[in-house]
Amino acid sequence: MGKQYVTLEDGSQINVVAQRGQLFVCELGCCCGRTERDFAPLSHDLYHTEWERRRLRNKVHLTFTACLGPCSLANVALLFFAGQPIWFHSLNRPELVVALYDYIEEMVKEGCYLPPPAGLSEYVFAGYALNESMKIEVTP
Repeated sequence: MGKQYVTLEDGSQINVVAQRGQLFVCELGCCCGRTERDFAPLSHDLYHTEWERRRLRNKVHLTFTACLGPCSLANVALLFFAGQPIWFHSLNRPELVVALYDYIEEMVKEGCYLPPPAGLSEYVFAGYALNESMKIEVTP
């Protein structure tokens, strides 16, 4: 994570910290956390508190976003780490959010992408068809 200076239109330079990753949490869309629509709650405060407590600000950026889809898997998060996208679904319980941050911390510590641990792997899905190794079955 070296220094990166970006020159703005006015000629001023800003030091932009290159992040190791970014965690996108679906919260502002039509389903994730929408208990009034019979979806499981989402704990904005827990995501933010864990991110702050673990001092990840300059390592993994946290973004609350609108719909990431698919809505049938509500409470979706997308983690980019070391260029690798990892999609999670049904993060409906506080212990899953904590496990997600444990996983992120382990990758930060190791400095590379690691496969999701057993407690999270059942919540992973292929959100992108990136290459032939990611086979997605489509039922007509």
